[in-house]
Amino acid sequence: MKDRPDSTVVSCFLDLDRDASIARGSFEHLFAAYLKHARKWTALPGGEMESMMTCGLAAATLDLALRPPDEFTAWTLNIKDPPLNFFFCGDNAEFIITGRVFIRDVQTAESSRMFVESQRPKRKPTQSSVDVDGMDVLDIFGQFYDRSEQLPSRFHRLENDEFVLIRGLPQVDQDWLRSLDANKAQEYLQKDFTQTDERIYRFRCGCNFKTILKVVRGMYKDNAEELFLGEEKVEVSCPRCGRHWWLSRKEFGVGPGKLGVS
Repeated sequence: MKDRPDSTVVSCFLDLDRDASIARGSFEHLFAAYLKHARKWTALPGGEMESMMTCGLAAATLDLALRPPDEFTAWTLNIKDPPLNFFFCGDNAEFIITGRVFIRDVQTAESSRMFVESQRPKRKPTQSSVDVDGMDVLDIFGQFYDRSEQLPSRFHRLENDEFVLIRGLPQVDQDWLRSLDANKAQEYLQKDFTQTDERIYRFRCGCNFKTILKVVRGMYKDNAEELFLGEEKVEVSCPRCGRHWWLSRKEFGVGPGKLGVS
């Protein structure tokens, strides 16, 4: 794999003394790719939501880097107040990560909650969810792995746009791991570790019109008028990244029309 201007290199290490695995990378270019995509296809979240999106993209990418090479994972963070949905997904088969934030018509439960679903070829998907607290996305990712996966994990933002994930293995000193704030993590990372992997992730969804058309047909195959509402074409979007297309009646299979990218 070659480095790209929209990507980040994630380096993975093993600390045999502390029984911990580490993933770290600089996310400047991947964040820039996300912001460029959001300007074109969705709306820039701005302010605190932009910071939450970038931290979520970094945490999801680092988490993915410590997962098997054929795994697809999706994370959904539902915030109760204010009502927000953050969605991230990544595919280790193609080394891509994507995500978006939903701010309108968001339904919430009695508490904020994180949902994680993972899939690997020829295996049953795994799903898990936990209640979470606060608005710090890096801390929320840590809460999920503490409470659901029994994999104590600490996600930290270091200098500039560098992030690190330190994940405890079965024999880790959990008190030591919980004590690692960003400053202590930065000091800890000065040690020499055994490098185990290096992966280059880029911001990209992988969606295309044929896939979206198949999904829309499956949803509205028995009632096309509920989709078109008397119009010749409608705008449809990818639920993962927000990219838009125009879908005509002809393409759907119910009448004449034209296809074009929004």
